[in-house]
Amino acid sequence: MFSSIFKSSEPKPPPQNFRGTRPEEPTEPSKEDIGPLPPNIYVAPNAPAYKPAPNWLRMVCISDTHNTTDANNYPIPEADILVHAGDFTKMGTTAQVDQFICWLKSLTHIPIKVVVAGNHEVILDKEFYEQHWHRFHTTKEDYQAAVDKLKSAGHGIIYLNNESYTVDGAKLLHKKYQKQKKQSSTKKMTQPAGADAMDIDTSAVVELRDGWVEGYRIWASPWQPEYWEWAFNEVRGKLKDIWKHIPEDTDILMTHGPPKYHGDIVPEDKELHVGCEELLERLKVVRPLYHVFGHIHQGYGVSEIEWDGGSHSTVCINASTCTERYRPLNQPIIVDLPPK
Repeated sequence: MFSSIFKSSEPKPPPQNFRGTRPEEPTEPSKEDIGPLPPNIYVAPNAPAYKPAPNWLRMVCISDTHNTTDANNYPIPEADILVHAGDFTKMGTTAQVDQFICWLKSLTHIPIKVVVAGNHEVILDKEFYEQHWHRFHTTKEDYQAAVDKLKSAGHGIIYLNNESYTVDGAKLLHKKYQKQKKQSSTKKMTQPAGADAMDIDTSAVVELRDGWVEGYRIWASPWQPEYWEWAFNEVRGKLKDIWKHIPEDTDILMTHGPPKYHGDIVPEDKELHVGCEELLERLKVVRPLYHVFGHIHQGYGVSEIEWDGGSHSTVCINASTCTERYRPLNQPIIVDLPPK
């Protein structure tokens, strides 16, 4: 998809069948081994069964699912938070947005799902869609209706567009514990005499604000450097006007596209780095704990940027679920977050 984006200044129409697979193409292997990982970061399903402590948060990172995932072909492990870094549809239709929302609602084992759009979500970029809808859709659809669907979806779905969201970790864990406790009590009452009872370790009780000063602060943006003409594109050199709004107290940064030099290589373009240089410059100021993104499917994996000689670092996670051929083979990346 990105093999010739810098070889011509002429915009090209979106592919009609963006999967682009041919019968003779070989099956792609899944990337379950992506090399050494920083502490408390895992590739599913290789994460420990339990978090280091009950008051930690487990975060699942995915991106670029393109309406290809369901419970049968792409199981999502249990967690406290799911973050999705965009391109959740194929061609940004309202029906595809609905399909994505239904899938998120099915993830009842994850209380909070934080979502940002990507360049494929053309209907969510109002100005762009007004000018270019005919290149993507046969009939013009309702931008506001699509946005409202995401914002009012409920079920813990949080849609962000250059916005912040603070995860109230203590409240989230307390509610989750209460739900598990209720489920345990119900199962005990319905079990026959003598049956093994499912129980919850009472030491796992998480009281409100126990060990928490404030929740993790997430800021998310769908923008990326332009290529051809897709949604949420901006000319290189002007993206700093967007990135300057990233709050300096951001803990988890979500952008659809990568910063330069991290998860941004397109191999067929002679190892060309296509990430955003202005975003990298802003990272030097904000220095978030984690930066989750996607967009460049081939860049799936984890890297680190060290600050102040290694005393602090930002973990960069390209969580692209789909491979270059749009198959959902890359496993979710899991992060265990300690109390702040």
